[in-house]
Amino acid sequence: MIFTRSTGYALLALAELATIKDAIDTTHLSKRIGVSKYFLAKLLQNLSKKGIVKSFKGVNGGFILDKEPQDIKVIEIFKCVEDKDFLVYECAQNELDCPNNRASVCSIWPFLHLLEDNILTYLEKFTLEDVIRMRSC
Repeated sequence: MIFTRSTGYALLALAELATIKDAIDTTHLSKRIGVSKYFLAKLLQNLSKKGIVKSFKGVNGGFILDKEPQDIKVIEIFKCVEDKDFLVYECAQNELDCPNNRASVCSIWPFLHLLEDNILTYLEKFTLEDVIRMRSC
């Protein structure tokens, strides 16, 4: 699987935050998008550490986007949530880095490498704004 539910929920939460001008707490946001508030809080804290959302404490606390939707790449969200760089299969990026020293005879490395590169290139083109725009089609 390329994206886990965590990435899907993060995209959903960020798309919702893009429609809200003021900070919203996890209780209200979780009800709006139908995700566990505890799970959502963990995702948003991680996104806050990476500068994608901004968190506010206190009575009027909550979360808002820290960047404009057009400035948040989908690949950035994925890497933040999943905490990994690979999307398809954990494999060496080049033949010299193969942990088994078998890249030259590996029958799937060329395919996986090409697939990974194409997916990364594709996802680097899309922003949160693109995701939101597709939602309204």
